[in-house]
Formats: sequence, C-alpha cells, structure tokens
Amino acid sequence: MPGMTNLSLPFHRLGAILLLLMACFGVAQAQTIEVPRGQSVERIDQQATYFLAPEGEHFDAADANAAFEAGRFSGAFPETKGRDQNAQSLWIGLRLKSGEAAQGQPIRRVIGLGAIFVVLPHVYLIGEDGSAQEILATRSGDGNVLAPRYFTYARTQSFTLEPGEPRTVLINVTVTDRPTLGVFREGELGHNQIVATLIKSGFALALLFIAVVTAIIAFLTKRPIGTIFAIGFGLVMLHVDASLYTTVFGGTRATGRVIWEVLTLSVIFYCFYAFLFVFRDSLRLTRYPLLAAFALALPLPLIWLAWTSDETTDILWAYYLALFLFACIVGLRFDIAPRLRAIAAGIMFACVFAALAIEPYYLGRNLPDLTIEYLRDAIRMMAGLGALFLLLVDVLRTREERDRLTAERIAALEAQTETDRRLLETEREYARARESALRRQRQLAAASHDIRQPLIGLRSALAEEADNLSLGLQGRLTDAIDYLEDLTREYSDREPGAPAAAGDEEEYSLDLVLRAVSDMFAGEAASRGIELRVASTTCRTRVPALALMRATSNLVANALRHAGADRILVGVRHREGGCVIEVLDNGCGMDAATLAEVREPGRKREGSDGDGLGLAIVHELAERHSIDFTMESAPNEGTAARLFLSTS
Repeated sequence: MPGMTNLSLPFHRLGAILLLLMACFGVAQAQTIEVPRGQSVERIDQQATYFLAPEGEHFDAADANAAFEAGRFSGAFPETKGRDQNAQSLWIGLRLKSGEAAQGQPIRRVIGLGAIFVVLPHVYLIGEDGSAQEILATRSGDGNVLAPRYFTYARTQSFTLEPGEPRTVLINVTVTDRPTLGVFREGELGHNQIVATLIKSGFALALLFIAVVTAIIAFLTKRPIGTIFAIGFGLVMLHVDASLYTTVFGGTRATGRVIWEVLTLSVIFYCFYAFLFVFRDSLRLTRYPLLAAFALALPLPLIWLAWTSDETTDILWAYYLALFLFACIVGLRFDIAPRLRAIAAGIMFACVFAALAIEPYYLGRNLPDLTIEYLRDAIRMMAGLGALFLLLVDVLRTREERDRLTAERIAALEAQTETDRRLLETEREYARARESALRRQRQLAAASHDIRQPLIGLRSALAEEADNLSLGLQGRLTDAIDYLEDLTREYSDREPGAPAAAGDEEEYSLDLVLRAVSDMFAGEAASRGIELRVASTTCRTRVPALALMRATSNLVANALRHAGADRILVGVRHREGGCVIEVLDNGCGMDAATLAEVREPGRKREGSDGDGLGLAIVHELAERHSIDFTMESAPNEGTAARLFLSTS
C-alpha cells in the first residue's frame, strides 16, 4: 500500500522533530546505571529521572513506562506547588544493567529506599514485554507479602539482572517524598542506610536524654518553667518522629494520618495551654473568667478541622504558631538569669523559624526526605542542648551566688560576734570598775565610822579639860575635830553597798561614746563601701556610758548591715534641757507597719538576714534609763533614729 508508506514518512520526521525539541527544552533520556558484580551502588537517586503525572487522571505503571520510554521523564525534580501533598503522583525512573565484570553471569539485586514514608511507595520492575511487576517487600526473595515494616528504610524483593540487558525500574511516591536510592546485593543493607539508621537512633536517644535531664534538673532546682519546657520538648520530639508510629501502627494511610494528627494536636494544645498558664497574670485571665474561658476554648476548633479535613496544611500553621508561643515562654519566662534568658530566646526563635523553613511546603521541597529529617533532628538538638546548657550555667551561677551570700552572711555574723564580744568585754570591765568603786566606798565608809569613834572621845576629853586650856587652843582643837567629822560624814551617811542614784553618776562627754562607736565600726563600713561619718561633740551627760554605747552601737550596726544604705551619719545636736544622739542613713527605709513590728524582739523586716533583736535592745535600754527613743522612716527615704538625753 504505497499510500501508507508515503503517509508514514512525515510521521517519522515529526517524531524526530519532537525528540529534538524535547532535547532542546532539557527533557532527559534515562541514564543507564551499571551495577558491578559483588558490589553495591549506594546512591543512584542522583542519576534518576522524575515525572509528575497529570493531575486528576488515572495514571498507572503502564502509563508511566510509556512516558519513560518516550523520554518524558526529566533529570530535574519537578515543581509540585499547588499539588495535593499526599497524592502518589510522582514517578521516579531508573534504568539498570549488570556491569562488564559480570562475565556473562546474571546477578541478583534489591533496591533500597531511604525516606520517611507515611504512604508506602510502589516499586515496579518492567519486563521485556512492558509488563510491570511490583517488587517492594520486607525481605529479599520471591513471593513475599508486600507490607511496610521499616521506619526510614524500605527495600524491594530481589530481582535478576541479565548480562547486557537493561531493566527499567519505576517508583511511585507522593509529591512530598524524595527518597535516597541504592542497589544492593541480596540480604545486604547499604552502608549509607546503616549510618542513617544509627544516626537517627542516636538522635532519638540523645533528645530523649536531654528532655529527661532537663526535667530532673528543673524539678530539683525548683524551676517550674524549666519543667514545663522539658515536658514540651519531649512532646515535640515525639511528634517529629511521628512517621515511626504511623509506619508501625498505621496499617492504612487513614490510620497513619489519625496518629499524626493526634500527636500534632497534642503538641499544639500543650504549648498553647502552657503559654496561657505562664502568662495568666499578664493576660488578666485570673481577673476575668469570661476571657479565661474564651482563651481555653480557642484551640478547640482545630479538633473539628483535623477531623473534617484531609490537608496537612490546615493544622500545620497552628503547630508552628504553638511552637512560636512555646518559644515566647522560654524567651520571656524561663526561670534563669535575664541575660541567659535572652540567649535562650534567640536559640528558640531561630529553631522555630528554621524548622518552618525546611518544611516540604517551603524550602524543604528542594531536599530529600532524609535530609529534611536530619535537619529537623539537628534543629531539635540545638534547641534542647542550648536550653540544657543555659540551665546548667544558671544553676552553677546560682550556686556561686549562694556561696557568695553565705560567705557574706558568715562574715557579717563574725563581725556581729566581734562587736558583741567587745561590748561584753566593755560591760565586764565596767562591772569590775563599779565593783572596785563599791568596795572602796565600803572601805571608806568603814574607815570613817572607825575614825568618828575616837573623834567623839576627843570632843568629850576637850570638854572635860576646857578649864585647863586657853580659849584659843580650845577653838583650834574644836575646829580640827569638826573638820574631821565633816570629812568622814560624806561616806558614813550612805549605807555601805547601796547603789548611787542616777544623779550621782559622774558627768562625762558624749564624744567618748561617739569615738568608741567610730573605732568599732569604721573598718566594717569601709569593707562594705559605706561612708560612715561620726561628728564630734562637746555635750556632756550623766546617763551611764555603757547603756549609751550599747544603744548607739546597735543603731549603727542595724543601719550598716540591714538598711541597704551607702551613707550613715552619727552626731549629737544640742537642745534645750539636754542633747540628742542621731543616727541617720539613706537606705531603703520602712513603712509604718514594719516600723511598728521591729520594736518587738525577734521581729525583723522582710528580706533581712538579722536576728530581730537590735532595735528591741535599744528600746529596753531607753526605758531602763529614762531615755526618749524615736525612729522616723519611709520607704526609699532612709531612717532617722534619735536618743533624747536630759542634762538635769
């Protein structure tokens, strides 16, 4: 039929033109991959070609083989934007043949696929007649049941490569899958797959260890936000490994999606409610019950959305929003030092944005599944290790601060002990001096009593001999006896051992008390960086010196150690009928309620590390010696303590 011959020529020419145009537009013919005898080929996905099936059309292995043979597969990974991410529309084409070293002998091989498969791929071996045989299985060998039982790695049944005969392999996956591929000997697991499995397991164990250690440290150091972070970090770790549970426990795609949705919603709800709990006061949730009820119910529609929708992106945005809120918890409320908290915030926000960027819907579309998974693990590792490291640094810093405060407390107690020792020694010396004075007084009283007895006799004898003595001599003898009686009467009129009256105390200068106080506290004030100024005075008093020294030293010690002041002034002001000892400081001050409390023994200002006795001692001494004691104070305005002394 000549007409047929004439018609066929233009069609052959048209086919050649189409092939030329396809080559010009970058459509690649499949590259044949040689498989050496006795060896494996670890990465053949770099030599694979890809084809995205038309959307909405039935496209099976026969159609894919026809497209492969027609050169419609491309060496570039196709653009999948706008496609259903769970649809198995992506085809990967390979052409394999045994290498020259096969020496005429057939070889048996399996194909390994590494990825995070929620939907198990279909792998077809194309026969010489164009028929497609599905070869994905759990073990090598013919006739095995096709069932997925691997987390990051699946392998096909074994197949034969005859010498010099190329075999076509077609792999059907979802548009989000970009598995790594390798050709291995029967029963062999490739080196890359072994490393991948070990790395994945190591990441999972390390992340679990980080979560547990962080929770234990936070709990033992009483850091509730740290405990909340550790639990949330553990949940996020479980969620990112969701493909493990969907592969092991999900017999169908629907079951696998339900497991993924449950884990995703668990992370969302935990992060959201943890955010509400931590910021409940800032958000006024405790003051407005209706607002709190609305906030608690806000994420509940996500359950309905997950139940009715089959699109991952419908709840994925909520997942990353929850992670952002979780990062806010760490950045704003993590119970560590503010500077460390700022570093933790930077780490957390960087990790959240990095995890979002490598999602398959964004930058991740250009990366293989396992690469995305390793990046996710690295991001989680950075977040977990960063938080744990900062927590440990803060624990060590807190311990050093506690040790420093303990050392300061010990130093203050030692200084207080030294002050008390010196006061006690002064009191003992005063008691010894008083006892000595009383003893001398008793001796003088006894001596005066003994002397007055012979004086009485002398006066009687003088009266008897008056007639025999001149008037001048009688006068001189009478004056001498009167003088001796007046001299002894001062000691004999007072009962021996009786204490002297208040008015009988010897008058002294208050400057002696002020100088003693200055000598006692000058060194401690200098070591604390506090300016202690003690003014001199010429005022004199009869109030017992020991009582004034104890009262004034307690006031100065209280201002020096507990008032938080940087300047203390001690001086004396003259007033009508007496003088006033003043102790002024520019410290934190006290309100009226606190000022009333500290008058009682054992009561002290909140946050004070004292014993609550100093001011009570001053009040007791003032009452005992009729001294008017007043205190004036106001928060953040300092305190003024005054002892009013009468000179009468």
